[in-house]
Amino acid sequence: MDVAGHATVLNPTQEPQALFEEAETLVDQLNHPTGTIKNNIKSIQDRLQQIQKSPQGWDVARYLLDHPNSSTKFFGALTFIVKINQSWSDLSTDAIQQLKTYLIGSYVTFIESQEKQLVTRKLSAALIAIFFADESWTHPIQDIANFFWQHGRESSSEIDYEGTVIPALNETQISGLLSFAQTLAEDSVKSCGLLRKSTGGHPITESIEDAFSLCNYVLGVLLNQYRAEGDVTEMTGFGVLDACRAWISVRTSIYLRDRSESHNVQSTVDRIILCVDITTLCNHATEILSDMLNMEDRLLKPAHLQFILNYIQGNQGAELVQRLIDGDEDDDAMGFWDLLEAYTQSRRVDLVTNSLGPSHAVLLTYFDVLFQGPGHPGVDDIIAPRLLEWWTETADTLLDGVEEGLEAARQHLAKAVLNVYNRLKWPAEEEFDQWVADERSEFYNFRRDTEDFLLTSYATLGLELFDLFRQKAVSALDVGDWNEFEAACFCLSQLSEAVDSSEAALDHLNAIFTSDKFTEICFNSDQLPTKTRQTLVDMLGKYQSYFERNPSLLPKVLTFLFSSLNVGSCTNNASRSIGSLCKSCCQALVAELPVFLRICSEFQQSQAVTVQSLERVVEGIAAVVQVLPSEEAKAPCIDELLRPFFSQTASARDDALRGDIESAHTRGHLALKCISGIGRGLRSDDSKVIDLESEETPLDDNSFWDTHPLQEQLRQCLLVYLNGFPLEHEIIEGICEVLKAGFTEKIGPFVFRPAITVHLLTTVPLGAAGAADVVMSTASSFLASHQSNPGKVQEEAALLFVHVSWTFSLMMQNPQSHDPEVSNSGISFLTRSLPKYHEILFSLTSAPAASTFHFAAPPPNMNMEIPVLQTILNFISNALSGREPLPLRSASQFWVGVLTLPNATNGMTNASRAIQEYLPSLCHVLMTQVSGSCARSDINHLCEVLKKILFKFQGEARNLLAASLASLAGPNEQTPSGLSKEKERFLAMLLGARGGAATQEIVRTYWINCRGAGFAYQA
Repeated sequence: MDVAGHATVLNPTQEPQALFEEAETLVDQLNHPTGTIKNNIKSIQDRLQQIQKSPQGWDVARYLLDHPNSSTKFFGALTFIVKINQSWSDLSTDAIQQLKTYLIGSYVTFIESQEKQLVTRKLSAALIAIFFADESWTHPIQDIANFFWQHGRESSSEIDYEGTVIPALNETQISGLLSFAQTLAEDSVKSCGLLRKSTGGHPITESIEDAFSLCNYVLGVLLNQYRAEGDVTEMTGFGVLDACRAWISVRTSIYLRDRSESHNVQSTVDRIILCVDITTLCNHATEILSDMLNMEDRLLKPAHLQFILNYIQGNQGAELVQRLIDGDEDDDAMGFWDLLEAYTQSRRVDLVTNSLGPSHAVLLTYFDVLFQGPGHPGVDDIIAPRLLEWWTETADTLLDGVEEGLEAARQHLAKAVLNVYNRLKWPAEEEFDQWVADERSEFYNFRRDTEDFLLTSYATLGLELFDLFRQKAVSALDVGDWNEFEAACFCLSQLSEAVDSSEAALDHLNAIFTSDKFTEICFNSDQLPTKTRQTLVDMLGKYQSYFERNPSLLPKVLTFLFSSLNVGSCTNNASRSIGSLCKSCCQALVAELPVFLRICSEFQQSQAVTVQSLERVVEGIAAVVQVLPSEEAKAPCIDELLRPFFSQTASARDDALRGDIESAHTRGHLALKCISGIGRGLRSDDSKVIDLESEETPLDDNSFWDTHPLQEQLRQCLLVYLNGFPLEHEIIEGICEVLKAGFTEKIGPFVFRPAITVHLLTTVPLGAAGAADVVMSTASSFLASHQSNPGKVQEEAALLFVHVSWTFSLMMQNPQSHDPEVSNSGISFLTRSLPKYHEILFSLTSAPAASTFHFAAPPPNMNMEIPVLQTILNFISNALSGREPLPLRSASQFWVGVLTLPNATNGMTNASRAIQEYLPSLCHVLMTQVSGSCARSDINHLCEVLKKILFKFQGEARNLLAASLASLAGPNEQTPSGLSKEKERFLAMLLGARGGAATQEIVRTYWINCRGAGFAYQA
């Protein structure tokens, strides 16, 4: 076989035989690595790939495939696949025919000599690669069958594939042909989008009838064998059914113009059905039927469906159901479940509404009794999670409504709910401890999926469902069955969202929460197992609306929750529930404040305390403090809440001075998180009615707190972290969270005077790790909180702008200190400030006044003579001309914001004068960038600026853009050559677009022309 033509070898001095032997040695080393070879696997693989891809790879492939060793044969087949995929176009028509004949002959020889399957499968893949590439090859299954048949016979031009060839093949040949057919089908499905130019269809199309003809014949022989002998050849049976499954998948996965059902297709389906009665083939057959029910239902006729139903409901089905109940998870039992699920998938609503009549009653019985599996769902019983999914989908389908049979559906659904409920209970602690991580995860998943089932079922069952769990909870509570009580509370917890607005449903909870037994466990909760406590804690936090209506129950409930804080596994859930109940029921809890404050103090000493749990608790208590009638009444409580965290701050400072940075950060993080939590809790209730005619203290009079020692202590606390403390992201974020706690308020200890807030913010160096984004975001929030009266914070806004300008100036003076994130954060802050504070920004046309230094200190060695606005605009212009994507994009947004200002074109304002001053450089930067300097992804952002200039300043823009273009190298230019025709055309198109949507495409096209054709791909 000469398929290499006149190819040259890798090494001209190396003889072909030497190359063959080298490849053989390398394959042997790869298959049997020893000693130093183990360390050279990569180099061996690389060398083999080099040989495979070489022009002589065809001959190497043949040499290896003809080798007596199976592993070497395998690599030969693999090499053929590489060559076919890589060098197919190099082959002549004759060479293709030689290659095909050789590989088919090798395949037939290997099958008849019973070569290892890994070799024959790989050789099948090589033949299929040829089939996909060779448009003239239409019937590979027939051709291989004919080759089997002609082995030892004289060649014949007329061969009857179905009537003569297939019946003449022996069992070994049939198995080999089935194996090839299966691989062909599977590979075709993987390449389902493949089309032939000659036909416009998939290459596999003309082989479908050949495959089903083969399968139909073999199934017929097996069924005759079964009738005569009571048994079948197992391997042939498995082979033909696997092939059937693969070819049925072809019909569903690949677009076929002709989807008619031939005699062979329909007869094959008939015979697959009959294989269900053959014990050894039953599982394979039911798997195919499950696939067909799920995907190719139309091949199954009413008689087939009746057969499947009879099988499911018959003795064999009942036996398999019992095996599933007993925990048998073998292939037969699981295959039966798949068949049951597939059969009922499209019939679920008709089934539960009894629309299918008595003939299907047994199926509903199965979906009931299968819940009685062993042990725990997902651990000992893998059917229960699947049953849960089936019933969840059924409940979801019922939401669409049913015309008849709703009451029957409700009864079946209620029974399923009860079955699920009975499987929710936790195992004994000793058993749970023995579960591995995957088993725990599966059980958790079952309980989590139950939430969806219950919420979906509630839409159909309504209050009846809620009352079921209420009854279960009360009964369990009365007898102290804590596992049962936990399951009931879990279900009630999942339904909290569904019943939140239903007074009738919430009233049902009285039977639980007003009972003496519940009161007993609230004040003596040690008797509760941990899992029960966890679930009850979680449930209590979800029924805020109930406790708002029943405030008298809150003291005992919160007593239970506070006691649960000290149980490690309950701490976080308990703190969440405490926080949510305190906020929603704060008016009813004022009298409990002394108790809360005492318990909070004790909790801080607990081993179970975490930053998150303590933050939630103090935030909840602060929410109760907030409803006290006067600021004077609030002050002592706030002081008691804050004092421990002031102490933590002092300890953090001492740790830092000693060099214990880790401890300092830990203490500081805790203190700042909890202080900010207290601040959030003290926020006023937005829903509170404001009496506009009241003569009491004005709503924005914060004079009480401005002079109160507590606010000064709070300020000094923050200064601890800003004066020499080792800053890190969490500390900076904590400081900003404390400040933001007061931004939404008018009165309170967290409402600092604007000058204090700005002083604290500007004390944070923007270059500190993680500082820029959070500080600038906080500064934006501060300005936003005063946007209704920006003149009130004019000086403070100016100080913030100066602070940013100093940072920009430092980065311009010291390029090595430039940080794109700091640049982006600073520019974005300025952009957000433009709508309300642009007049202040554009008024900073001089160097910072000396008085500025009393509030914010500039970095050392700073040039203090450059005007603030000039520093800012120069820096942003530099960012626009740079390569860093984030600063460039934020700079684009800034200039868009400036050019969009209402007074941008009014020459009498500071903003318009600045625009006129910077417009020439801005135009030059934009033209430089779009002339090929910028990245493709930045074009859209730059275009937004250009569009504003073209729309608002077209007169000035014409000359400025022309001058800029003339000074730059354009398309096909190495150096600037004035305003070429292409540049003139580009400029004319820009001006014609007048800043419209077409601008973007015009700029992109010009950018591509400047960059070169290699960049002309679709954006």
